[in-house]
Amino acid sequence: MILYFEFEDKRRKAEVIWPKNNNDNIIVHITDRELSKDLPTDLYFETREDNKTSFIVEDPTNKRLVALQEVLNRRLQEI
Repeated sequence: MILYFEFEDKRRKAEVIWPKNNNDNIIVHITDRELSKDLPTDLYFETREDNKTSFIVEDPTNKRLVALQEVLNRRLQEI
């Protein structure tokens, strides 16, 4: 599935790979060229029992990465 989202005042996109069961992670593969130059291209999100998504902050010092994870988490939650 292609996920479109707004980040840094630009429309971006990523590919989402949904788990086959709730025990696996949702994988978000960043396909936006600009973002993939500076940030990890694969981000992982967990589905909790209450059907909410969550993520582990990979690098708390990288404010841009944390902001991206938060935006993606919100978008995944909407779906």
